[in-house]
Amino acid sequence: MTNNNYDKYWYFRNVTNEDSDSSQATSIMLPLSKLVSMIPTSTTTMRIYFDKATHGTPSFETNKTGQHGSVELTIKQGKVKETIAALIALLNSGPKHNDGIKVIVDDSTIDFDDTTRKAVYFSHITGCGSINAR
Repeated sequence: MTNNNYDKYWYFRNVTNEDSDSSQATSIMLPLSKLVSMIPTSTTTMRIYFDKATHGTPSFETNKTGQHGSVELTIKQGKVKETIAALIALLNSGPKHNDGIKVIVDDSTIDFDDTTRKAVYFSHITGCGSINAR
């Protein structure tokens, strides 16, 4: 993607309690300029790959190989194609005077002060699996 002196970002979180959100394995915000691919892995899961998602390699990744980070998403049965189409439409949409950040999945339902809220899911996404930063 072209750098227009700004970027859009997608946010992912896979923990239900905000107090447990403590590393790149539990939440990450990634620039869309680093998007590599979106690949269905079953009828209910897909993986989004990013190039050089982080600066340096986090300690939990030191024993793994590969150049791309990834985020695994759980999708409603049979809705992977529609979800990918919705994500591509979102990717191609203009900034529309917002901050450029879109929450794709946030599994957190318990805030830092122990109040509850609804989890946030884009399109047919129902959850966030593993987050592997590279």
